[in-house]
Amino acid sequence: MRRHPLPEEKIDPATWIFLMYFAILIIMYMVSSTIIGAVILGLYLSMIIMVPARLLMKLKFIGRGAAVAISAVLVFTALSVTIIMIFPILIDEASNLFSTLSAGPVSWESILEGLPDIFSDLAGNTQALEIIQEIGTRVLSAFSSFGMSLLNDIVTSLPGMLTSVVIFIIASAYLTAMIPVLKKNLWRFFPKSTRKKSIKFVETYYSTIKSFIGGQVIIAGAVGLIIGIGFTIAGIPYAVFFGFLSFITNFIPYFGVIITSIPALFLGLTHYGLMGLIRVGFVLILANQIESWVLQPKVQGDRTELNWFIILVGILLFGSLFGIIGILFAIPIMVFIKEYWQTYVQEAFNRK
Repeated sequence: MRRHPLPEEKIDPATWIFLMYFAILIIMYMVSSTIIGAVILGLYLSMIIMVPARLLMKLKFIGRGAAVAISAVLVFTALSVTIIMIFPILIDEASNLFSTLSAGPVSWESILEGLPDIFSDLAGNTQALEIIQEIGTRVLSAFSSFGMSLLNDIVTSLPGMLTSVVIFIIASAYLTAMIPVLKKNLWRFFPKSTRKKSIKFVETYYSTIKSFIGGQVIIAGAVGLIIGIGFTIAGIPYAVFFGFLSFITNFIPYFGVIITSIPALFLGLTHYGLMGLIRVGFVLILANQIESWVLQPKVQGDRTELNWFIILVGILLFGSLFGIIGILFAIPIMVFIKEYWQTYVQEAFNRK
């Protein structure tokens, strides 16, 4: 019997089904942000794992299972090494900073004398020195207060973080293995009348997100290289580690450099004082500007077909609504909205 297409005046039921699934996800996140957030992060990591796995699968002697296993081991090892190394560095440098601050008032006159002539001339100007001393003292006080607050927040949230980490690891491993199964059973989530179109929509969206993740790997690698080389030239300790840390954290678009800046500024200040802050700040700002104005617009703009300004605004908006999960998934959410609008909303508008 011949199947008739949907009536001209009838809206595709998938229009409401996708909205329903999206609303359920938001509600679940609002009810239990720790668990759902960890699961979402696990999904994100599973897609990152698939980037090197797909490269390995191009080798004829490596099957999918082996490629995924090797890739997962590499990714989890990279994350583990980063976490294991970052905390001792933070604690040591924070201790050095607080010891320096507690030893007595900072001699801003001697600091200025060690700078280039354009700045060292200010050391003999009493009025300028007083202004610099007041500003510098406030900056150091705010910086040390922020460091103490950050450490306190980490200690306070440690139990919840451990729960999230366990769920995150389990979810990423499970979802990496189950993606082929989910693809085979995708038809179960949509009514028969619109199943073919709905599955095609999901496959197109998933393909775009895969491309986005691949692009983010390129951007993260470039930013990590810039920071690693920049810190080496600037003489900042642990330059290679900070380049690696930037690569890991830069899977959060635009904000990876900001995350790296916290321990890097500690090191710059404790080892080289004000000049250390200037060196670190220059390298970080350079990396951030190259990412914002060159890498993100060119790489992700072409892959997601989203304007760079829309990407930046979306990251800030979803970050303010959902925190780090919103920042991480801002681009996938915006891609979904774009695809959904073009496929379903625009079609509904065009109906008679």
